[in-house]
Amino acid sequence: MSRDKPALASRPSAFSRVVGSLGTLLGGLVRPLLKDRFSAFLLVASVALTVLFFSLLGGTQPSSSGREIPFSTMLQYSEAKSIVRATMLDQDSRVVADTSGGAEFWAAYPESDAQTTALMTSLRENGAVVTVDQQAGKPAKAILVQFLVPILLLVCLFALFTRIGADGGAGGIASFSNFKGKGRKRGAKSANSITFANVAGAGEAVVELREIRDYLEDPSKYLALGAAPPKGVLLVGPPGTGKTLLAKATAGEADAAFFSVSGAEFVESLVGVGAARVRDLFAKARKMAPAIIFIDEVDAAGRKRGAGIGQGNDEREQTLNQLLVEMDGFGGDSGLVVMAATNRPDILDPALLRPGRFDRQVVVDTPDVHGRYEILQLHARKKPIDPSADLMEVAKLCPGFSGAELANVVNEAALLTVREGRETIDQATLEESIDRVVAGPAKKSHVLSVRERQVIAIHESSHAVVARAVGQSTGSGAQKISIVARGRTLGTSASQLVDKDVTVMQEHDLQRQLCAILAGAAGEKVQFGVVSTAVNDDLHAATNLARSMVTSFGMSAKLGMVTIGEQGGEVFLGASLQELGSVGPATLDLIDNEVERIVAEALERATVILQANWSAVREITQVLLDHETVSGLALEALLTPVTLESDLPVNGRRSVQPPVE
Repeated sequence: MSRDKPALASRPSAFSRVVGSLGTLLGGLVRPLLKDRFSAFLLVASVALTVLFFSLLGGTQPSSSGREIPFSTMLQYSEAKSIVRATMLDQDSRVVADTSGGAEFWAAYPESDAQTTALMTSLRENGAVVTVDQQAGKPAKAILVQFLVPILLLVCLFALFTRIGADGGAGGIASFSNFKGKGRKRGAKSANSITFANVAGAGEAVVELREIRDYLEDPSKYLALGAAPPKGVLLVGPPGTGKTLLAKATAGEADAAFFSVSGAEFVESLVGVGAARVRDLFAKARKMAPAIIFIDEVDAAGRKRGAGIGQGNDEREQTLNQLLVEMDGFGGDSGLVVMAATNRPDILDPALLRPGRFDRQVVVDTPDVHGRYEILQLHARKKPIDPSADLMEVAKLCPGFSGAELANVVNEAALLTVREGRETIDQATLEESIDRVVAGPAKKSHVLSVRERQVIAIHESSHAVVARAVGQSTGSGAQKISIVARGRTLGTSASQLVDKDVTVMQEHDLQRQLCAILAGAAGEKVQFGVVSTAVNDDLHAATNLARSMVTSFGMSAKLGMVTIGEQGGEVFLGASLQELGSVGPATLDLIDNEVERIVAEALERATVILQANWSAVREITQVLLDHETVSGLALEALLTPVTLESDLPVNGRRSVQPPVE
């Protein structure tokens, strides 16, 4: 214990740490002010006036020596002839008395002037010496304390804070250097800087951005041909597709200053702060040109003007107006390029998207199978992948995955490998990580009853059989089915109607997809006569797809080739004001009827297919009940006996068949 005491005593106390932190904070605030002469003068004047105010404040307060006694007691002492001297303090409204015994005490004036007059008369009659102190200096001090010094102090503080908050000033709330924007000087490349070598699966975007890099490196070759380089580049795409990564790679490739800031950092509750930050940001970028200004989530500051109600959006609109002015204010030879990223281009103000501001829009979409393979290779480059693992097969199992999700797949596989104590990442672990990314970890502690397992097995088997029956003409089928609960799902059926990524789908493709979605509900009705709560997600997906077919794709004979709901209106509460009032009640009823018809036809079609292949459904169900998961060659063998929809009798086919290729 004796050896521990010196160690504890040597540690700084909590009070010392707090004082040190406050000193550091105040030093960081005061040090920039001292660099500016006028700001330093305002700071010193404010401190001096504060000291003067408190010192004068003490002089204006009533003060008397001795102890306080009631006024009645003072009158009793006077009548007893104990008081030899009394002083009336005019401004303090007090009477101070000295007794014959050397004691000193005081009493405040009563509210009644008659009582005060009676006390003075009693003192004179009983031999006390009475004097009146006018306290002539106190009114002047009161004027200074109550009016002059506070006004001067407020003027100095207002000027000081205005000086701090001004753009280009000593670094205040409106200064770019004091909010979370990141800046990097020209040529200041770090050892781990990101380049285009760190980007995969976005070949078209890289080609477009290489032109920006070339312009920043040598703008003269563009000017020699009279070509105006793009002033702004807008990166558009879903979340996780690598928009910010592409901006960092462009800055890493170019020998240019790089300023990175979020659109939300411009918008503050204080009026004028966002516009001042925009001015400060562009002023700093011009001084360090060539430079790249990257605004992430630009829709936070660039939302359409006039979309809100009331005055709540004035500050954001002022920020947007200043951004429009700054982007239109520098010429093509200024060496500045503004890059922005958003996943909501539909809500951006049209003035931002016109030529001369964001001249070029680069779409960064989810990668196709080859892009996914490149991304997986990139993230697996520094990880011990087992030679038997096939990344191309993994890429085929991840349709629609973004770059961030693919990176998470590889990382989850690495974490699972460490958890299981193995040294290399094998194919099974990669496939398990896909399921974890899509639906979450398996609920091994969640025990299902026998009836629940049967319902889920019938549901997932029906999905697989119908997907094979309607999708075999394009060479695909289910890839993996499971009754293991993950996240909020009770089972999974990784089925795809096509092996390649499809960008254009015809009506019969959507009908087949709708049929496969509703296969689980159809299978439950065939087996049990009723459906369960497991069809909830399927019904949501089927309803949304059918409604899109009717309202967006013109696939309804009764409504015709029209789009229901106008686009481009002012966005308010997630819906367009024009869209809310452009559809009549009769049309809405017709839309609902058509959606119900399409869903009912798809459900009937799935039922016909399942009735023709019910033996395959039963066999797959039994395998699922025994092993919980089936995939690969085992699943392919179970699906081989499935009768294709094209081989069913004509009266069993309820929808348009695809043309023969």
